[in-house]
Amino acid sequence: MSITAADIRDQDADPRREDQHRAEALEIERARATTAPEVRCDGGESDHAELRECETRDDDNAHAKGNLEQAKIAEAELEYPPVDVGDHVQDREDNSEKTMVVVRTPLEPANAIDARDGETVAECNPKYPADDDVIVVKFPERTSTDLGSLQGYAFPRTRLEVVAHVHDRDGDDGGAE
Repeated sequence: MSITAADIRDQDADPRREDQHRAEALEIERARATTAPEVRCDGGESDHAELRECETRDDDNAHAKGNLEQAKIAEAELEYPPVDVGDHVQDREDNSEKTMVVVRTPLEPANAIDARDGETVAECNPKYPADDDVIVVKFPERTSTDLGSLQGYAFPRTRLEVVAHVHDRDGDDGGAE
């Protein structure tokens, strides 16, 4: 049975300060000894964590490597966030910074959607992935009152940059859904 700082306070109405400090230090030492191995902020275990049987230091860091790969995937997804009808986007290749409105998001990839003159969206945009999502946009003017009469244009998703999301995806922005 171990003695704790609380035991010393309960047993002695006037415990000596050094006994109480020793008991508290012992409690802290016990707590450190019984906790899990030290964890780094990158998700991996510390260098002095014990290896399990048949493990190497590389095996020990496999989880951290997996976390790093997941972080890279998440960064790529953030670079190209989902696009919804009504969102405002701009062409990354057009320096004029004309804002377009998303009017459709077909389910077929760029290599399956006709763009013009018998070419697919992928063939018209060879710098982008052939299986990229397609976003159909229209170029409204400030005085446009109806988008229906405007010409629609199909772009690969990675070519477009989102300027403004119209819909609230997270439920905390108060946007219309």
